[in-house]
Formats: sequence, C-alpha cells, structure tokens
Amino acid sequence: MATKKRSASGKSRSGGSSGGTSGGDLQAAINRSGYEWTAAATPVSNLSAAERKGHLGLQISAAELAATARAIEASEALVSLSAAPIAAPASVDWRNRNGANWMTSVKDQQDCGACVSFAVLGTIEARLNIVCQKENFDKDFSEANLFFCGCGNCCQTGWYFEPALEYCRHTGVFENSAFPYTPQNQPCRPSGSPFMKITSWKQVLTVAERKNLLATKGPLVAGMTVFSDFFDYAGGVYRHVSGGEEGGHAIVCVGYDDAQRCWICKNSWNTTWGEAGYFKIGYGECGIDTSFAMYDVDLSCPQQPQPDADPCSLYVPALRRVLEAARFNLSLRLCLRYYVCGRGLRPWCSSATMSVARSVQEILRQCPRLRASFCQALG
Repeated sequence: MATKKRSASGKSRSGGSSGGTSGGDLQAAINRSGYEWTAAATPVSNLSAAERKGHLGLQISAAELAATARAIEASEALVSLSAAPIAAPASVDWRNRNGANWMTSVKDQQDCGACVSFAVLGTIEARLNIVCQKENFDKDFSEANLFFCGCGNCCQTGWYFEPALEYCRHTGVFENSAFPYTPQNQPCRPSGSPFMKITSWKQVLTVAERKNLLATKGPLVAGMTVFSDFFDYAGGVYRHVSGGEEGGHAIVCVGYDDAQRCWICKNSWNTTWGEAGYFKIGYGECGIDTSFAMYDVDLSCPQQPQPDADPCSLYVPALRRVLEAARFNLSLRLCLRYYVCGRGLRPWCSSATMSVARSVQEILRQCPRLRASFCQALG
C-alpha cells in the first residue's frame, strides 16, 4: 500500500533529545536497563517542547485514568475467576494477516492535538478493509471533519475517545477529499453526506478480550501516556527509561506479539518516526493496558454500485409487475398499448391507470432499448 507522507512542521530545538538527555546517554540507559529498543534523533524529538506537546492530544484527567485502572483491575480479576478463555494466537499483526496488509497509510497530525481523530479513523479505515474483504479498499477519511466539526477549536486542548466515537455513530465519517486536514484550528466545513456510520462501539478492558478481538475482528483504538524518551523511539520494543510525562496520546493497536511481550501500534507522526510510523510497546508500559481502555467498533461494508452494472436492469422487475397486472386488467392493457406503444384506438383511462402509464413512459424514456420487448410482451 502506498504511504501518505506529510512533513513534520516546526523548528529544531537545542539541547539534545528526551528533555535534555543526549541520544547517546539515552541509548546507554536503555542498554543498562536490559531493554531492546533503539533511540535516535527523530523529526519529532527535534521539535520544541510546545510542538512536541501538540503531537499528543488525548484529553483525560487523572481521576478518569484512576477509574479506568480500577475497572480494568476488577475485570481482570473476574477473568481469573472464570473458566479459561479461548486461547488467542501467539501473535497478530494486521499489516501481514492472511498474506495481506489491511492497514491504511500512516498520516501526520503535526502539532495539532488531533490524535484521537487519527486513531479512531485509522481503526475504522482498517476495519472497513477487513469487513469488505478488500485489503486495498483503503478509504481515506477526514480527520478534519471529525475533529473540527465534532470537537471544535481543539488543537490546543485535544479530545477524548467517546465523543469521537459517538460522532462517528450518529453523524458518520466523511471522505478526506471533502475536508482535508491541516494542523490548525478551523471552522467546521460542510462535507456533504457521510460515506458511512459505525453501528456501535464498546470499551475493551481485559487483555484476553483485547487479544481475542485483535485476532478475530481487527485493530482497536488505544491510548497511552507519553514520556519524553518516546519521541526518540527508532525501533524495537519500547519501554520507558527516562524523562518526564508529556501527556496522553491516542493510537491504533494493530496487533500483539507474546514472544516479545508487546503490543504493535500505528502512530500519527509520519513514516519518518519509529518503524515507518509504527511502534512496539511492552505489555504494561505507559498504562496502555492497565490505565487506558481500548475500543472496539462495529460497522458494515457499504453497498457499492457495480461499475459494469446496467442501470436499466433495475427497472425490469417493475415492468414485469406492470405486465402481470395488465394480463388481468383490460383497461390497463388498452391504455398501455395506446399511450406507451402507440397502438389501437384512444381508450378512456382512469387517473390510476394513467399514473401507471406515465411511470412506464418515464422508464422507457430513460431506457428506450426496453420498449420493444415491453410492447411485444404486452401484446
């Protein structure tokens, strides 16, 4: 699949990476910890503190995080008391699932806190590929419509999952061409009719259910706390080593790997960051599975018109019903013969009969090739 690239904006900051820790010092700290990820200067780590903050945008309070953490803990306890769940596969990655890449392109939110829109729509785009069984369907939905129409002037404040998912359920998702994204507050732009709406969504709390849904349905919307060393991530399984907390961030969870004990995620910081825009993060890191819920979405594949379908074929059933009625209704048959087929003497026709005749006339005006067969069948 082609990857949509947008350049990161902003000026470079001085003083090294990770809030003042040099790249070499950070890699040394990673190595001392026994972790297996690579740190390097990235287009995001080289931004100013304000611009890096703008690359986040998941608005969630400490109280909400604590409440979610308690709900996750209680749900996990219930799982431990119940029968063993059906075992999920040891690994899942929707970039290579059943021999195909079901993910859409990596995008770049730049320094506007729209990560929730990118995570929600990135999940919906991939789910649409999967539900429609067309790995290259690759609809490009409008993050701008979702963010600026659903949230408003929220670049500096960010947003939360649930109102974004409700917008997709009630208002719908729109194609990107109707309202392309730019990283600055802007008025909601009328975008025509939505391409589709999701039918439902739900929180997913336990690790077992997350893995089961990832294995059977597709990617999930996810959240995490970002620390300053995350901006320097260049590959491997990320685990927090140094630097302070920067804020909440929304991403797409596209799979997991039990051998490496990690989740596999899609970010919205361009392909120049991480592993071509993706990253792996260890189980339990940054609250991804202990303080943040993941979110499942349900949707159906929209019915698309077949490009080679004959539009006149849609009228054939209606014409057949008229012919069947005319077999038992002499007045209708005579009126159709005269007004549609131009045969016989002019009959008296009721208003109801004339309404049928006019409908048939309109169909045959649009599809003149059906006229001969209709009049022949009429007799």
